[in-house]
Amino acid sequence: MPDLDDVAYQTLELLESRLRRVAFVLDGGLQQDESKQKRALSVPERIQKLEDALQNLSSKTALISEVQRLKSRYPQLTDPSPAKGVSLDPGPAEQLAMILTEAPSFPTTASQLNSLHDLPVPPTENFAVLAALQPRIVEAERRQLAQAVEISELRKRNGALILRWHEVFILGQGRCWAEWDTRVRKAEQLVRRREIRISKENEA
Repeated sequence: MPDLDDVAYQTLELLESRLRRVAFVLDGGLQQDESKQKRALSVPERIQKLEDALQNLSSKTALISEVQRLKSRYPQLTDPSPAKGVSLDPGPAEQLAMILTEAPSFPTTASQLNSLHDLPVPPTENFAVLAALQPRIVEAERRQLAQAVEISELRKRNGALILRWHEVFILGQGRCWAEWDTRVRKAEQLVRRREIRISKENEA
């Protein structure tokens, strides 16, 4: 079983590494590696330094401040009240049993967490290129919005022209043909009447 001091130091190193990664993800800042300090800090000093760094990060990051505000406003979300008559604190025997049960997995877990140090940090050059392209991206979005408005206006004008064309060339021609058919029918009736009248006069 590993020494408790070693476990404590490993836990502090993992917490410091996670805090640096969280700070890098949230604000892109790179904190100084604690291993490069001239004087080795004690465990209480390192814990205090972690708390100060977390407080500093929360003051600079709106997301963490919002989470803390929600936690203070709705504490039951993260700290639900225990049921009445149920004790959440295990006894010494239960604590010892849990420690002995999980103790073999501590070195494996510590090794897996230490392997996170080998993961490469994304190069900052890519983020710098994206930041430099931000004005062009904003201008492209503005042009895209202007083009969308222009396309919408052209669609409205196109719809109005099609409606006008349908009224003039389709419905208008249909009305003209109907009027011409009515006039032709009336002319045919007049011609037939005159033919009948002329034929009757000739017979008389």
